[in-house]
Amino acid sequence: MTVVDDVLFEAVHALRACGYAVEPWSNDYPLWLINRETFADGAVIVLALRLGLMDGPERLQ
Repeated sequence: MTVVDDVLFEAVHALRACGYAVEPWSNDYPLWLINRETFADGAVIVLALRLGLMDGPERLQ
């Protein structure tokens, strides 16, 4: 697994824990179905970050 895979898995787990229906949508493309809306891998991570379900990267000073 890559770092991105680990972060994606964490985002999926966090969303599911909060009651979101999260399922893989396609075997050919990295798409997810979240509450009937389609998201790419990166968008799943962004959604979890925006909802405050995960800690984001620290800002560089």
